[in-house]
Order: sequence, then structure tokens, then C-alpha cells
Amino acid sequence: MNNRTIPEGVTKEPDLVQDKLPLIITDIKIQKKNKNRYSLFNEDLFLAGISEKTLADFSLKKGVELTPFLFKQILQSEEIETAKSICLRYLGRRDHTSHEIRQKLSKKGVKDLVIDQLIGELHQKQYLNDAEFALKYSMEKANIYLWGPKKIEAALYQKGINQVTIQKTIKKVTYHLPQKQICVDLALKRKKHFLREIDPEKRKQKIYRFLSARGFRGSDILDSLPIITAELDV
Repeated sequence: MNNRTIPEGVTKEPDLVQDKLPLIITDIKIQKKNKNRYSLFNEDLFLAGISEKTLADFSLKKGVELTPFLFKQILQSEEIETAKSICLRYLGRRDHTSHEIRQKLSKKGVKDLVIDQLIGELHQKQYLNDAEFALKYSMEKANIYLWGPKKIEAALYQKGINQVTIQKTIKKVTYHLPQKQICVDLALKRKKHFLREIDPEKRKQKIYRFLSARGFRGSDILDSLPIITAELDV
């Protein structure tokens, strides 16, 4: 009876296996915790844990000689597949930019070369699309949360969107939105708050700071102030 324990991941000590190569694959076992992964053995020596895709891509089966070159290719393939699984989990929760995915994979210890290859593949398959992300994100912030252009621009920059895409996006998003009227509506929602300030000039300054913090341009705020102050004085 075979009582050996089957490891669940890629070999944790590849150098120990590498030093003993070439070796013949004498057994392939389905892993207990993940039916889509397999463990390769030479007799009782665990060689590596691999995905079903890697098994098929390299035509691995009993009797195949595991050379140093083949072993290196297998480990590289597994690193890419592991990183891809991580990406798909992140993207399954919400949309991400390329920059966000790069940062998260880097924190997981994934090599830059692998990250570059994976991001390129995800773009090709439309799992990643920074322009679409920027537009969707901006529309939500502008229409639902009433963010101004400057605040949206800063948020997109933090998410790694390039300046050309940011400017195109801001133009699309704000084109049909009356910025001056939005400023008026936001300020009047806080009418009681602003009326606590008796001094008219200080009141204008508070309104300006409030709208500026919401990301509205100075020109739009200045255009809205006469309307706002007139409404507050009613």
C-alpha cells in the first residue's frame, strides 16, 4: 500500500529536484484538495505539483524523462498559471487597471517578466482594458457620487491610468454634465451649514473650499457662487 503524502502545490525546493535531474516520471497522482492539479513523482520523490493545463501542454505522463530544461519550463508555466489564477480572482470581484494588477502580483512575489507576459495576455483577451475601466469608473463617480473632474482625474492617476486616457475620459464624462449647476445643487444641500457663517466673504470661501474638495474646477465654482449666494440670501 502506498502511504506517501501528496503535496498540493509546486515543489517548495526545486533546487533539490534540479540537482537530481534527469529523472523519469514514474507516477502522476491527482491532488486530493484540488482535482485540477497533479503531483509528479519519481518513485517516492515528489518532483512538482502542476495544473491540468501544464500536464497537457507538455504531454507529461509516466515514462517521460524530466530533464533540467523541461523542469525549468514546467516551473515557469506553473508560475504563469498561478499568477493568472490570482488575477482572475481579483477580476472576478471587481474591474482592475493594469497598474493595480501589476502591484498586486508584485506583492505576491511574481516576477516582472511573468507579470508583463500575463498583463499582455489579459489585455488581448479583454480581461483588462484601462480605457473602459476609466470611463466606467468616472461615469459612476460623476453621476452617482457627484465628483468633480479634478477629483476623478486624481483617482484615475492613482490607479495608473495614463494622462492621455484620463483627459479623453474626463472630456467624455463631463461633456453632458452641467458642472456649474452641480456645484449649485451640492452647495444648497448644505445650506444650513453654510448659513452658520454670518460673514458673506468667509461664507464664499467655505463654499469654494467645499466644492474644490469635491474636485470641481475653479472656473466652474466661481461661475456658480453668485447663484449659490443669491439662493442662500433668500
